[in-house]
Amino acid sequence: MTFVFPTELAVVKSKLESEGIECRVLDEHTVQVHNFLSQAIGGVRLQVAESNLERASIILEENGFVDKWKEPEQSKVEKKISDPKFQKIIKLLLISIVTITIILGFSVFIYRHINRPTDLELLTERNWCIDYIVYQNQEYVPSTISDKVQIRLIVECFEKLDFQTNGHVQFPGFNTPRINGNWKMENNFINISQIDTLDFLLERQYEYKINHSELILNSDSLKIYCSNLKYGYY
Repeated sequence: MTFVFPTELAVVKSKLESEGIECRVLDEHTVQVHNFLSQAIGGVRLQVAESNLERASIILEENGFVDKWKEPEQSKVEKKISDPKFQKIIKLLLISIVTITIILGFSVFIYRHINRPTDLELLTERNWCIDYIVYQNQEYVPSTISDKVQIRLIVECFEKLDFQTNGHVQFPGFNTPRINGNWKMENNFINISQIDTLDFLLERQYEYKINHSELILNSDSLKIYCSNLKYGYY
């Protein structure tokens, strides 16, 4: 037991010793130096041998020195949480939430996969801007010559590669006006033909790699790197 003041401890100690129970007191002298130290060190402690613990507890309870120990009563919330039926409901609820989340995620994945645009749709519906080309290991940037006054905005790209659904394709110029020609997709290749300018450079069969943000056309000695204007920085 612990006591704030040694005087409180003395009564209990005397009762136990009168019943033949040997006691030991700790920190009594420290508290006697200054009573305020009692709170700091946890009070004056009264101890008995473990073999006398049960008998000492009974004596103290019978004489009103301590209340009989009772398990603290649980609150309504604690009782509800510890109820096995409630725990079973919570477990089923969590399993249901996880299952629904997995099903929804899988459904979204399937929906997006089914509704993914085709390569043809990506080519003709995206706004592709040529960043640069690599020809015989040399890098070139397109620069279209126009007889019209152009107001160039930061978010707009004028060096566009335009695949049209009618089979017409338009390239930006390379110190020339825009370049026109025809295109056709077959067997995972894009064939460019009937180019009106720089045909030796652009008129080829290209392997292509395309996604929502990037288009790369690759032939034997020419690579064209494009990005979707929505994702690019111009």
